[in-house]
Amino acid sequence: MNELQQKEFELLKEFDRVCRELELPYFLVCGSALGAVKYQGFIPWDDDEDVARYRNDYEKFIAMAPAMLPEHLFLQNHHTEPRFPQLYSKLRNSNTTYIEKTAAAIPMNHGIFIDIFPLDGYPKGKLAQNWLELRKKLYQSMLLCSYDFPRNLPNRVLCSIFRLLGCRRNAGKVAARLNKALSRYPVEGSELICNHGNWQGRLEYAPQWQYGLGTFVEFEGLTSYAPEMYDEYLRQKYGDWRADLPPEEQKGHHYHSVCDVYTAYTHYL
Repeated sequence: MNELQQKEFELLKEFDRVCRELELPYFLVCGSALGAVKYQGFIPWDDDEDVARYRNDYEKFIAMAPAMLPEHLFLQNHHTEPRFPQLYSKLRNSNTTYIEKTAAAIPMNHGIFIDIFPLDGYPKGKLAQNWLELRKKLYQSMLLCSYDFPRNLPNRVLCSIFRLLGCRRNAGKVAARLNKALSRYPVEGSELICNHGNWQGRLEYAPQWQYGLGTFVEFEGLTSYAPEMYDEYLRQKYGDWRADLPPEEQKGHHYHSVCDVYTAYTHYL
């Protein structure tokens, strides 16, 4: 593990401890699930960790975990930071710094983090599905206006309109409305389980049996959990996940302006 991965692993261990004390199951997902299955830990070039849990357990966790965490760890979401522009949570180490380039201007905690995603059900009727996707696209566009990255002209205009309407200033309220829309569809009885927070879109809509009750995996010596049918889960997301990526593609997907494992993010603000 490099120094960044070591700090992220410390966060995962604290997350796992609280989950066990609260008896709340969770899954390693995305690249963390791939890393656990293929490397028994981090993908060597990975720069983040991703975990997820069913919506009811997610809500219990964000309500109860803050009181159980060490003082320097901060559970970040739309409840705890009004400018946080995501529908999921991050567990951050406030004694460190990881300022992503696109989020550098957002006044919030910028410590090293792991992502914690809620898993929701999905409506069965086509009309309800289309309505949900339309609302999701709108709210996500409103949240994206908080970030600074190159945009084409139509998207620059749309972003400017959303900012004038206060979406950047009130990102937490937008995230709350999006969560309310997504959480209307319970996991129980749903054919699909959706990780709406991850960037891969419909690749994150998996048959419920892929997740199941989870299965034990090793992650850097920590006994953790992955989706029960992890082969099908990983093939859906990554194709032939057992094959090695070309060297030029072996890189992380988070781009930072500052990464400091020894200094609190407040020093750089």
